[in-house]
Amino acid sequence: MDMLGLIFADEHDADVSELTIKRTFAAIPFGARYRIIDFFISNMTNSGVRNIGIVATTKYESLMGHVRYGGEWDLNRRESGLTVLPPFSFYNAEMRYENVLEALQANLSYIEDCKEKYVLFSCCNAIGNIDYSAMLQQHIDSGARFTCLCTKNPIHKDASVPATEYKIDDEGRITDIIIGGLPDAGGYVATNTYIMEREDLVDILVQSIDQNKTSLRKDILKPALGESKIMAYVTDETLLYVDDLSSYLRSNLSLLDKDIRQELFDQELRPVITRAGNSSPAYYGDGSKATNSIIAAGTVIEGTVKNSIIFRGVHIKKGAVVENCVINQDCTIGEGAMLNYAVLDKNVVINDKRLLSGYITHPFFVKSKAVI
Repeated sequence: MDMLGLIFADEHDADVSELTIKRTFAAIPFGARYRIIDFFISNMTNSGVRNIGIVATTKYESLMGHVRYGGEWDLNRRESGLTVLPPFSFYNAEMRYENVLEALQANLSYIEDCKEKYVLFSCCNAIGNIDYSAMLQQHIDSGARFTCLCTKNPIHKDASVPATEYKIDDEGRITDIIIGGLPDAGGYVATNTYIMEREDLVDILVQSIDQNKTSLRKDILKPALGESKIMAYVTDETLLYVDDLSSYLRSNLSLLDKDIRQELFDQELRPVITRAGNSSPAYYGDGSKATNSIIAAGTVIEGTVKNSIIFRGVHIKKGAVVENCVINQDCTIGEGAMLNYAVLDKNVVINDKRLLSGYITHPFFVKSKAVI
């Protein structure tokens, strides 16, 4: 496919600040064995994109350690491949960029040096299994200047979090862009994913730098509505949003729904690929019980697990009950402890007989390496 891919790794860091203290948004663990970035790299490579740049500003050590040279996605090639684009390397290097347009401006020279005809660029807070090749084909067939991905079914998008919505006519053309409002039921919610010609993007970026423009939606897309053809690509695929800690918990627990799990992971030609881990199979001790949960390899389950997502290396000791939780890698849950609606970051220790209880809208969060 003649298309460059760009992924903005930390555009939504502030939305889940609990989980981005030491990592960027794209590196957040998800679904017992994945990172959020895995879905976006997999979507692009499954769609035929062979040159991908990951745009990051801070705390990207964990992200770089995970993606490395892109070998898991067959991107460690002599030409093209996977590139992590850190800040302070290109235009206006003394300033850290704050949004999508500024990130594109900062990486202008990288985009100029690429050879692909089209460019796909995306934030990564809407997790799904998307066929970008179909989106590109619609873009070409329609003759659009911009094609914008959107959905009418943003699962777990927090109703209190401002969204961008599109107004669309009968031909799929975007007629208005509503920025910062609360999402309407059945509205076309933007995913901050776009396709356009690379040379056109370069021209736009050069002009936007000269004119001190700072917002893609306000300064570029919205003014272009009357003079350019801007099309919507409405996906029917499941999109799980991560807008805050509650939606992170709910989107993880959505994977316990067989239909959602199959839609994300059982697409024959669109596998979700991640960095392989070398772990022994999960061990279930005498008297342990696990129901309706996703439990990764390398875990030791001696207590009870219900409706939860358990990552590698977790040890749940005898008499402990873990329910409606996301337990990240290498945590230890002590004997007789009870956890309900909790999110634990990596390497947490919960001592014996502790009780941690939150609610689906307000999970109990424990930061990495904490001991309770």
